[in-house]
Amino acid sequence: MKQLIKDVTTSDEWPMLEGECFFSLFDRYIEFYTDDYADLAYATRCIEYLNNLDDAVIDELCRASIRYHNASEPVEFSNPRDVLTLITPCSLMVPNPENGDEPVIHLELNCSWEVEHGMEWLIRGDEVLYVGHFTSVDCWGDYQVKDRWNYA
Repeated sequence: MKQLIKDVTTSDEWPMLEGECFFSLFDRYIEFYTDDYADLAYATRCIEYLNNLDDAVIDELCRASIRYHNASEPVEFSNPRDVLTLITPCSLMVPNPENGDEPVIHLELNCSWEVEHGMEWLIRGDEVLYVGHFTSVDCWGDYQVKDRWNYA
């Protein structure tokens, strides 16, 4: 089994942690970094959550990513997970915890159809809250009403 977290560092100038974490859905390591007050224990909780996503959540991420893709370039996918071949995850942003130790997945990704703005995924409480171009959305925001650029 691959090491979940590696190469964790911090700086005297900035209290955030940086390192690499394994992302099993893509079978690769990606960067992670924390906000000011997120510690390694909370980052680990978020990374474990990332690697234990329910199949229904993964399928919804794929369907939302296809909606984002098809907004600019309509393509029919035979299987929703086929869109994953067009996506490369870059980094996991670990926010400051606000709801106890509830884990959040906040990802920056590259995608073949939107080279300039990339893509962002936000998952909290096993619900896909945001999929769209990268804008650094608020992890703790209310996403009950979806903006037109949110394909979740």
